[in-house]
Amino acid sequence: MVKSNYRGFVGDKDQLECAVKCAVRHKKFLLVMDDVWSDSIWNELLRVPLNDGAPGSRVLVTTRNHGVACRMKAQLFHHIDKLNPEDCWSLLKKVVFNDEDKSEIVGLEDIGMDIVKRCDGLPLAVKVVGGLLLSRSRRRGAWMDILDHSAWSLMSGDLNNAVFLSYEELSPPLKQCFLQCSLIPKSKVIQRRTIVQMWIAEGFVRDDTGSQLPEDLGIEYYKELISRNLIEYDTQIEDQSGWIMHDVVRSFAQYVIRDEGLLVSEGKSIDSSVGNLKFRCLSVSTKEVDCASLQKQKSLRTLMLFGTATVELKFLLNKFPYLRVLHLQDADVAELPQSICDLRHLRYLGLEGTSITTIPQGIGNLKFLQHMALNRCKTLMQLPDSIVQLQHLMSLNIRGTKISSIVRGFGNLQNLVQLWGFPTNLQDKIGDRCSLGELGSLSKLKLLTIEGLEKAFSGSMVAEAKLSSKSHLTELELKCGSMLKDRKEVEDDRKDYHTTQIEEVFDDLCPPPCIEDIVLTGYFGHQVPKWMARMAAFQNLRLLVIRDYPCCKQLPSGLGQIPFLDYIRILHAPSIESIGHEFLLPSFGSDGTSTDETSEITETSTGTRQPCHLSCDVGVAFPKLRELVLDQLMEWREWYWDEQVQAMPVLQSLRIDSCKLNCLPPGLACQARSLRKLCLVNILHLVSVENFPSLVELHLSQNPELQRVTNNSSLQKIEITNCPALVVLEDLPALQSITWDDLDA
Repeated sequence: MVKSNYRGFVGDKDQLECAVKCAVRHKKFLLVMDDVWSDSIWNELLRVPLNDGAPGSRVLVTTRNHGVACRMKAQLFHHIDKLNPEDCWSLLKKVVFNDEDKSEIVGLEDIGMDIVKRCDGLPLAVKVVGGLLLSRSRRRGAWMDILDHSAWSLMSGDLNNAVFLSYEELSPPLKQCFLQCSLIPKSKVIQRRTIVQMWIAEGFVRDDTGSQLPEDLGIEYYKELISRNLIEYDTQIEDQSGWIMHDVVRSFAQYVIRDEGLLVSEGKSIDSSVGNLKFRCLSVSTKEVDCASLQKQKSLRTLMLFGTATVELKFLLNKFPYLRVLHLQDADVAELPQSICDLRHLRYLGLEGTSITTIPQGIGNLKFLQHMALNRCKTLMQLPDSIVQLQHLMSLNIRGTKISSIVRGFGNLQNLVQLWGFPTNLQDKIGDRCSLGELGSLSKLKLLTIEGLEKAFSGSMVAEAKLSSKSHLTELELKCGSMLKDRKEVEDDRKDYHTTQIEEVFDDLCPPPCIEDIVLTGYFGHQVPKWMARMAAFQNLRLLVIRDYPCCKQLPSGLGQIPFLDYIRILHAPSIESIGHEFLLPSFGSDGTSTDETSEITETSTGTRQPCHLSCDVGVAFPKLRELVLDQLMEWREWYWDEQVQAMPVLQSLRIDSCKLNCLPPGLACQARSLRKLCLVNILHLVSVENFPSLVELHLSQNPELQRVTNNSSLQKIEITNCPALVVLEDLPALQSITWDDLDA
């Protein structure tokens, strides 16, 4: 409700004050303001309207600056103590060692205690040093080198010492990558791939041997910074593709790069921040952009503008002859001027979320352009024909645009490694437009998403895409337009679609054996594609997502036998009624013969339960699966998984949302011994949640018939919302926290 960037907009500020006042009037509230660096938003906006709250309301503020708390008139102060050396050592062990490394821990404890004493009880300092030790051998000499490093005495403050020590141990290319990360505004989300592409464009990612693709080496750099705790995964992004940087680490990095790079954030002006200095990298996140001040920065190699007001690029870009990276994220840019075609050194062009409608035809003159990000450019209708001249182009992202076709000859871009949003031409007509067949010549592709496959005809053009022979392809999304209405029911006027055609199209789009991530969106065949009926062939698969799956009654077979599969999400599958043992175990012949078999019961298509045979020597199903999401399988009623069927031994998180299950299978509670988090939402006939020995966190919402939560010995936290029949909570000896909201009460 409250925006931190209200400053300078009097009308907006008045509206915000009114909204805050109405929200809290005569109500008791708790407001938590975390990591506050300035008292201005409190004294200039929040303090007065919050006076309308009811007596007993409280405001909790966390800040590193005692003066901020004083200026906010805080009444009670609680100073957080630093960690004692023993707790610091425990934290360092958690970062560096595994549980099995007990002998090594004992041998290094004395040096480790001396190292953590230098961290002065600061958890972040311990984590950063731990990340550095993680990259070293576990020999006393290597740890003594860290303890005696001169960096401990070169910076002021123990935390800066720790960060500086880790920074000094980085290779020169990694130092450049790390410093550039500090120029991304804290409030902006930059995906891992985006920052890696910027590093490549700047020349920070170098492999003198030529044995690695730049993208692969860049990802290694990224993971190295993560492992050293200099950047961290953004927990708000499920697939760990986003990252964040701690404020203190960011301040250190910005101090180091101060002569070459600058971040101009809200509340600062470019002119006052830049002065007479000349920078190589400039990042601007303000409402207004002073183009006159920008034009003076003629040595810029990287220019990043985030969410700014209207930027007049026409008279700006020709001032930056050495520009390699131009990133305009959500900037109010409606036109890309012809002058961009004169940026001869440009390697990266990012226009994500802008309002551009066309790309200049002269873009083909940018002979060194490697990366072009046009995703979320919702008014962009087409790419210029000169796109086929960009022979060094390695990545192209046109997802979320209105581009429906690409000029013929696109297959000549032999260096393409990543391609998002490739459009299927209507009826796959050839003419002067690109067909699916042109994908066949793109042999270096590692990532590919194809959209609009409902327009494709089966036949040679689809097969010529040659997906199964792409030896580098690890990530693939195949997407059709959704047949599901807002309530996720199949649209009546599309139920009569000739589904045989789409089944044949997908049969011809079989991924290669090396595939690691598969996303299937909008597939409306009645039968699973032939290659999905033998998923065990994809032994490298790690992620499977199936979205908008309206007509198929079965899930892919053989998933349980994939050794590294660790994430599955099924979303909006209204025709699934039952999940049987075939989800866990490989298929058997109709005679059911196999060695060492035991008799089991399964359900036939007629609804009667018949004996079948399950092999006792098939091993453990889903041996590496850590997260499973089954969301909006609205007709799902039965889940068969018996206690003796070994599966999902390392499953940590399970979410089931919107189905008609009446019970959870006994095999889940018996075999999923690592399950820590269980989220059950809108399960219409579920009666109980019981006998989960490892479960720590349980979220229950809108389960109308749920009556009991019992015998969950490790359960510590329960959140309950709208479960009106729930009357029994017992045998929960570890329970520490319970939140129970009945919104209809």
